[in-house]
Amino acid sequence: MLPKLFYSICYTFWILTTKCFVSCKIKPKTYEKYLTEVMDHISEQDGWNLMQHLKIKYNHSTEIRFNIKNVICKESRTILTKKFDAIIHILNYMYTKVIKTFIDHIRAIANQCQEYYDLNQGDNLLSCTVLLQSAVENSKTMFEQLYNVMNYFSNIDFKLLANTKKCFTIPIVDEIYTFVEFAILKSQQNTQIFIDTNDSNTKKDACEVILDVNSFIKGKGHETYQKIKETNSLVIENHKPKCLLEENLKDYKEQQYKNIELSHYLSEWLNMYYGEISTKFYKNLGFEKILDLNEESSFKPPVHFYENISQSEKIEQLNSITKENGWKSLKNINIVFNDQVISVERILRHPADKLNFHCKKQHILRLIKCIYTEILFKYCKYVKFILNFCDKVRLKCDYIIFIHFVRQIFDAVIKTTEMFDIMFKTLVTLNELLGEYIYENANSNIKCFCSLISKLLEEINSRRYSLDSLDSKSDILNQRKNLYNAKKYVQNFSDFLKSIKFRNALYLSHEKQCPLRNLTLNIDIPLSLNRDNFSSACDELILFSKNFIKVYYEELGLNKLN
Repeated sequence: MLPKLFYSICYTFWILTTKCFVSCKIKPKTYEKYLTEVMDHISEQDGWNLMQHLKIKYNHSTEIRFNIKNVICKESRTILTKKFDAIIHILNYMYTKVIKTFIDHIRAIANQCQEYYDLNQGDNLLSCTVLLQSAVENSKTMFEQLYNVMNYFSNIDFKLLANTKKCFTIPIVDEIYTFVEFAILKSQQNTQIFIDTNDSNTKKDACEVILDVNSFIKGKGHETYQKIKETNSLVIENHKPKCLLEENLKDYKEQQYKNIELSHYLSEWLNMYYGEISTKFYKNLGFEKILDLNEESSFKPPVHFYENISQSEKIEQLNSITKENGWKSLKNINIVFNDQVISVERILRHPADKLNFHCKKQHILRLIKCIYTEILFKYCKYVKFILNFCDKVRLKCDYIIFIHFVRQIFDAVIKTTEMFDIMFKTLVTLNELLGEYIYENANSNIKCFCSLISKLLEEINSRRYSLDSLDSKSDILNQRKNLYNAKKYVQNFSDFLKSIKFRNALYLSHEKQCPLRNLTLNIDIPLSLNRDNFSSACDELILFSKNFIKVYYEELGLNKLN
């Protein structure tokens, strides 16, 4: 088995070093040409004229302010990445104001409904609750459009244009999706409140709608707004921003709407507001054409060219993998890409398409590499702990037990090589499918990590740890030989795992791109290790390896690739 496995590893390493890292990449100039066309289109739109009251600073240390139109126009000498930075800053600011307006008005309607409930005004309560429900539902299209814009910007690879720039403005993607998600939820619930004041369930249903909306507005909605309202400090308004709710309440009182309830007035205003925002901050800024996925679209993102396969087929392959149920267990993991902390939930939220393919394939590759790095880190930590215990047994002069323990741990280690062989070949195949990131850090890229696994496999399969050298013969000469071999095995493998080159490469790769690690699969170091539970501790290592193959290989559909 071992020669066959080692041959497989050597062959895979040859593929890795000769073929896979010549994968197709978008050329920066091609990408720049596409994004220049996008920027030129955006800059020509009349919608930006409505934002002349906004000024933007390039950084916190300067007081010099620029008009957004002057920054993004064709005549501007501002470099492309800074133009996009300015647009994202402005849109973050304006979309945050939209969120604030939505929260204010929905809260006001909910408060009106709650007042009717407290006063036991059945007819008014039911009418108000229906308006509240529909006011949330009707926001769906508007928030989806704003989200699509932010999601588009989040999938622009600015480092492909300026890999030396360290910081980029982060679009408020997930924050807007919080409101998309809530509007979708309310639409799916489609709560039917039957206007029957004699039915006790009617009032109960109305109360649940009010509680549900208030819970979101005062909870997740409020937290989201608080999180993003301070992130737009580089945008300055020429005049004090108006609170639209206050304006509407003032208008309502001045015009003395005696024949219309406040909730009705505010919900009607919101419906008009949703349409106005869709026009002003989506259509009139040029995003409708940019986000058009039809073949006849004016804007065609750069295409990755592969041998014997089209990009559309690659996209289908990627989507077929991520449809597997196992990906659901990864949703609590985050990765870092281009300064953005990106949740797996966001990565899986939409299928790959020609607009997001460039970044999505990097997200998937980085995620798998991130998980595998964590697995390797846990594995090495666990093995070092057991080897240290073996050494303690030897120091107590329990030589027979020591030899027996060393045989068990190395039997377990050898049996786990299948995990690393699969890990290695999967990363190689994914890299060939998706392509390594051109600006990946040397200490964190796929090639470096695969080299790390290769060295570990090479060490384990080098026959320096042959179990035949730890036979069970009991004569004194063989026992001395067994003891010598056992000591050498523990020392050599411990030295390998603790070597500066291996340890540093693992730690750098481990810390680089996974800010939050919360894998469903874990291997915990025992609180205490002794003669009685040593065998089960070694078995745990084998079980961990088998579970890895099941959870992070088969259930993710990655076995389809090899």
